[in-house]
Amino acid sequence: MFVLLAIANCLAISACHSSPDPETAPTPVYTGEHKSTPAEELTLIRADSEVFAAVVRAQLNGNSDEYPYRLGKLRYDSRPYGTRSGYPEQFAGVQGIDPTLTFGRADKEAIDELRDRRKAILKAAGVPEGVSKTYAQCAGVRAPQPPPARGSKTRRPDVRAGCPKTPEYYLTVGLPVRGQPPGLRNARDLKGNRVSMRGDVWTVLVEELSIGPKGWSRAQYGWLLRRNGSGDLELETAVLIGVVE
Repeated sequence: MFVLLAIANCLAISACHSSPDPETAPTPVYTGEHKSTPAEELTLIRADSEVFAAVVRAQLNGNSDEYPYRLGKLRYDSRPYGTRSGYPEQFAGVQGIDPTLTFGRADKEAIDELRDRRKAILKAAGVPEGVSKTYAQCAGVRAPQPPPARGSKTRRPDVRAGCPKTPEYYLTVGLPVRGQPPGLRNARDLKGNRVSMRGDVWTVLVEELSIGPKGWSRAQYGWLLRRNGSGDLELETAVLIGVVE
């Protein structure tokens, strides 16, 4: 069994009523101490392109037996973390996962260039790009059906009546973090193994939103990638950080 670093089931009222709205975001919280220099921004864009391509490649090569699974009706949000700014607006609670610890905070023009390169990678791979849809009356998969009103035998409307009939999947990919963050050292991966990696290692947050007839579920993973003998980055292992349903 893997260690679940953070889990919450239907903690917010919205989890019990509709699928998440990709355009609704809390007030940003930034912890970076400095702005990127032009050289740092160029390095960030190059590193992100390599890491993002590795994520897309691993997802396409997935199967039905183990994570990352091969998903049908899949779209990627080209925005890092799925946010307007390209930076996390709610941190995962994992020590060292803040991307500005690796690169200074990039300006909008650099993030726009980074997104354009992500879109080109998706186009070359034949993978659709786009933000998640919002479905009214589509609750999380663990949200209970409400009981009838007091003194009434009439059933209340199905909290999943508005969910799509065919499952849909949306992935967001964060910015690259060099090395294995302290908060993920010796954490158990999805196979139950302790993770402690050295060498040319990169970490990135990958969030998967699934919406289907049974409701919606959001899972966040820490992907750890290592450079192989051919010089390419590839997925070494993944740690489940949290689930919201």
